[in-house]
Amino acid sequence: MIRHGVRYGIAAAAALLLAACSGQQVQLEIKARMEGQPVAGATVTVDGQEFGVTDGTGVLAKPIRRNAGAEVEVLVSKELSGHHIKPWKTTFLIKLGKDGKVVDRYSFEADLAVTRYFTVAVNEGGTPVTDATVKLNDKELGKTDAKGELVHEYTTLPAKGVTLTVSKSGYAAWQKSAAVQAGERLQVALARRAVLTVTASSDEYGVRAGVPGVAVSVDGRPLGKTDDRGNYTYTYDGAPGRRAQVALSAPGYLPTEWKTAVVLEGQVSVQRAFAPATPRPIRVGVHRFVGNTPGADLKDVASQAESAVTAHLFKASVFREVPVADLESEVKRLKVGIDRIATKGWQDTPLRRTVDMIVLGSVARDDKGLIIEAKFYTASGSLVWSQIARARDAGAINSAVREVVANVMERFPFEGTVVAVDGERYRLNLGRPYRVGRGTEFALLAADAAKGDSRQARSREVGRLRVNRAEDAGAWAELENIGKSRTVTPGDRVVRRGHQGGDGDDSASSVTLSAKGGLAPDLTPLPGVNIYLNGDWAGTTGADGRAEVRLRPGKNYDIVLYRHGYQQVTDRLRMDKGQGGKEFVLPVNNAVFRVDSEPSRAAVLVDGDALGKTPLLDGKPVSLGFHTVKLTVGEDYRDWEEVVEFDKKVEDRTGERRIVLHKDYLKIGERAAQQGDTNAAIQAYASTDKTHPDYSEAHARLGQIYLDDKNDYEAAVREFESVLMLPQNKDLIYKQFAVAFTNLGHAYYEKGNRLVDRDREGAAQALAKAVQNLQVAKQNTRFFPTAHHDEALHDTYYYLALAYHKLYLVTGKASLVATADLAWREYFDFFPKRLEGNPTFEQSRAGARKYWDQIKDQPS
Repeated sequence: MIRHGVRYGIAAAAALLLAACSGQQVQLEIKARMEGQPVAGATVTVDGQEFGVTDGTGVLAKPIRRNAGAEVEVLVSKELSGHHIKPWKTTFLIKLGKDGKVVDRYSFEADLAVTRYFTVAVNEGGTPVTDATVKLNDKELGKTDAKGELVHEYTTLPAKGVTLTVSKSGYAAWQKSAAVQAGERLQVALARRAVLTVTASSDEYGVRAGVPGVAVSVDGRPLGKTDDRGNYTYTYDGAPGRRAQVALSAPGYLPTEWKTAVVLEGQVSVQRAFAPATPRPIRVGVHRFVGNTPGADLKDVASQAESAVTAHLFKASVFREVPVADLESEVKRLKVGIDRIATKGWQDTPLRRTVDMIVLGSVARDDKGLIIEAKFYTASGSLVWSQIARARDAGAINSAVREVVANVMERFPFEGTVVAVDGERYRLNLGRPYRVGRGTEFALLAADAAKGDSRQARSREVGRLRVNRAEDAGAWAELENIGKSRTVTPGDRVVRRGHQGGDGDDSASSVTLSAKGGLAPDLTPLPGVNIYLNGDWAGTTGADGRAEVRLRPGKNYDIVLYRHGYQQVTDRLRMDKGQGGKEFVLPVNNAVFRVDSEPSRAAVLVDGDALGKTPLLDGKPVSLGFHTVKLTVGEDYRDWEEVVEFDKKVEDRTGERRIVLHKDYLKIGERAAQQGDTNAAIQAYASTDKTHPDYSEAHARLGQIYLDDKNDYEAAVREFESVLMLPQNKDLIYKQFAVAFTNLGHAYYEKGNRLVDRDREGAAQALAKAVQNLQVAKQNTRFFPTAHHDEALHDTYYYLALAYHKLYLVTGKASLVATADLAWREYFDFFPKRLEGNPTFEQSRAGARKYWDQIKDQPS
C-alpha cells in the first residue's frame, strides 16, 4: 500500500511531466566547441535531465516542449582523460515573437574552457617521497604531496618537448627531456646518495669569501678543485655509512694541507677557513665626494678632493685602484646606493668580485674654510676607518688630502697572517709597505661562528703581539699577552692596532657622547655620526645616537661631529672628573624635492621611505647628499630607480624634467612566455628601443627565443649582435652580458651548420665567427650568471669544440686538427661536476666523445 506522502509526490511529478509535454514544441541546437574545434561526445542536460550527446561535428539538435515564458537551463559537459574541462552553462526564456507565436528555434555555441594536466609520482623503492621539488624547464612547479605526487595543470607546452627535473636533498637528481602528453603519469624513482660539499673560505676585513682552486681528495683519490665561490661538490653513489678521509690542499694559504674524517651518508658538509700566506693589495674604489653645506656650490671642490684622494692613496702599493668609471657603472647597474654601501654593504652582489673597499667622501664649508672627510667601508658595510682634515681654501685641498692619506697609512687596521713560529718569535706577513715598524702592535684574532649570513665574518681579540723587527717582506713580533689555554700557530689572523682619537693612558675614563639630529623640536637620536678628537677618529654613534670615548678629565679637546646630510658641530670639549657625558645637536641639511611623473600617481620613495604619490608639487624635505630615489606605479610599468645627488635647496623634477616611467616589456614578455604565447613574447621584447633601460636584456631574451624555440639563427645572430654592439656590453662593463658571447657563438655555429650543404664558404665564415665569439666567452666565464653558470660553461666549451671541428671538416685545413683536438680535450677536462648524471648534458658528452674519436688520432 502506498503511503499518502509518497502518493502526493508521484502525482506532483506527473503533473510537471504533463505540463512539459503539453507545451509548444521548439527546436534546441547546441554547438560544442573547445579551443575553436568541434567537441564530439559532449553531454547535454536540459533542466537537469540528460538531453543527449553531440555528434562528430560537435552538434546536438533536438526538440523540446515548453510553454512561453518558461526558463530553460542548459548544461554542456565533457569528460576527457588528462583534461580538466569546465562545464558550460546557460539559461534562456521561451519567447513570443511579434506575431504572438512562440519562437520555435534556439541555438547556442557552448565554448568549453579546458586545461590539461600531467602527474609526477615520486618514490624511493616504492615508498612515496614527499617535498621533492619538481621543475619544468628550470621553473619550479612545486613540491610533491604526502602521496609523493604533484599534479601540474597547463594550457599548452612547447611542441619540441620539455625538461622535467625532480630533486630533493639527500637524493640523486632525476631529469627527463621529452614531450609530455595530457593525462600522463610520470613515475620517478629517486635514489639516495651521499653528497659531500666542501667549502673553503678566507676572512678579510669582516667579509668571508670563497677560496678557489683548493684541491679536494678523498682517501688519497683526487676529485677536483673548489670553484670561484670556494665550493666543491662530490656525489658518492656507494654504500652509505662508509668512513673516509677528506684532504684539502691550498697552495698560497695556511694551512697548506688539511685533513678530516667524515662518514659518507646523506648530506656531508666540510668547511675550512684558510689564511693567505701573502697579503694581496686591497682593491679600493673612490666613490663620490659630495658637498654638505646648503646653498654653497661645492661640486668643484668635492671633485678636486676626490681626485686628490685617488692620486695620493694609490701611491701606496697596499691599495689597488678600481677605476672610477668601472665602479660608477657597476654601482649604477646593480643599484647599490650610498645608503646600501654604508649599511648592508655589497658582499651579496657581483660587485664583491672586483671591489674590497669603497671610499665615500664629504666636503663642508664653515667660517674657517673647508672640512674634508674620507670614510673607508668594507663589503659588509662596516666602517673600518674614517679621517678628516681642514683646508683654508680650494688651493689647500691637495695638502689636506695628503695629510688624510698619511694618517690612513699610519693608523689603518691592516689585516695579516702569522706565517711561521720560531720559539717565542712570530713571523707576520705584513712589513714596511704597510707602515709596520718596531713597536707596532697587532691584535691576535680568533674567528667566531658566523650568525645568519655566512658571508659575514666575525672575530675577537684573544692576544697581542708587538713587532721588534720589520722588513719589506714581513715582520717578527713577540707575544705581549694571550688568553688562557691559547697558543699562536701559523695561519692565525692578526690586525694592526691603529690609534684612535681619545686618550689611552691609565688616567683616562670612559665618557658617553650622544648626538641628536633634525630640527627643533623634532630631534631624534642620530646614528652614524663620526666623532673626531684633535683631528683623529674616536668612534661613531650607534643606533641609539651614543658613542663611548676615553677622555682625560680636565684636558681640552678640539671636537668635530660629522655626518653627511647634517650640519657639522665643531667645539672645544673639556670633561671634568665625574662628568658622565655630553649631548650635541646636528641640524639637518635639507633640500626640497619636487617631483612629477608620467604616468602620474606613482609612489615616491627615498632610501625606502615613502614620501607620497606624484605629483608632489609643493615638495618634500630630503637631506643633502646622494639618495636612492624610486618611483613605482605598478601595472605594466617598470620602476624608476636612480641615485640622485641632492646638492641644491630645491631639486625640481617637474615639467620638462618630470620622470618618465617605461613600460615593463620584460614583465610583459615573461608573462606571455609562461602562457605559451611565444609570438606575444617576441613582440614584447622587440618593443624596446635603445633608449629603453631594458634594451640589452630584452634583446638578449629575444635572441634566445629565436635560437632555442624558432630555430631562426639569422634572427638570433641579429639580436645578440645588437646587444653586443653597445660599447658597455662589448667591453664587458656590464659583466652579465659575457654569456651573450656564448649565445652568439652558438647561433653562428647553428647558422654555419645549416649552410654546410649549400654554401660551404658561407658556412666557413659563420663557423669562424662562432669561434671568435666563443673564445671571448671562454676568457670571461667568471662573469657568467651564478644561477646557470655551469650550463653556460658547458655550452661555451661544447660549441667552441664543435665549431673548430666543423670548421676543419668544411675547410679541410690540417692546421685545425690540433686546435679541434685541444678544444675537445678542454671540453672533457672542464665538464662541470654538477652536470654529471644530467641526461641532457650526458647526451651531449656522449656525442662529443664520438666527434673527438673522429680526429684525435689524425696527423695535424
